Amino acid sequence: MEEKRKIILAYEEAMAGRLASQVLEKPVPPIWMILIPVFFVFYAWKIKEYSNGLKTFADHYLVSRRRALETAYEAVRNNTIPEVEPLVAKAEALPPEVRPLYRDWISLLIDHYHNLLTAKGESVEDMIRTHYRNKSNYLFVANRLSSAEKNFNSALVPKVEGDREDVHFIADRMQQSLIALSREEVEKVFS
Repeated sequence: MEEKRKIILAYEEAMAGRLASQVLEKPVPPIWMILIPVFFVFYAWKIKEYSNGLKTFADHYLVSRRRALETAYEAVRNNTIPEVEPLVAKAEALPPEVRPLYRDWISLLIDHYHNLLTAKGESVEDMIRTHYRNKSNYLFVANRLSSAEKNFNSALVPKVEGDREDVHFIADRMQQSLIALSREEVEKVFS
């Protein structure tokens, strides 16, 4: 069981890294910058900043997923029903009006992880195929997860401080990237 948890977490970490690279723009140096060493140092600094940004983005993206996976893992290990409310309580920074949407999303995520942890398989792809059995079933679950996450994020966007245009741009880009990555995953698993 512990090995499955590690496999699922590694899979989610890889997905978070792919998402981060699609959401955050990698700096591209103008050609003249490469020719002038002083300016190339500036570009190298921007690349380091970008790399740190990728890691930070992925870490923040994974917070709820890690918690959901741990909740599902403990429930399977102890043969109990997963408890959602402690996770909702840990998200104390969320505005009260957003919490029901977070609860919906995190509940679906816990169920998904619970299903994977109890399925046979050596990889996440094997676990998905074993539990969901076909592309249609898994696509249904992936769409429900995506929709719940989108609803949660959409409700949260107006509460985020910052330039409205930038916040909406990043939120839209993230949602579009999540949808594309989810569809890629479904195709890869059931190809």
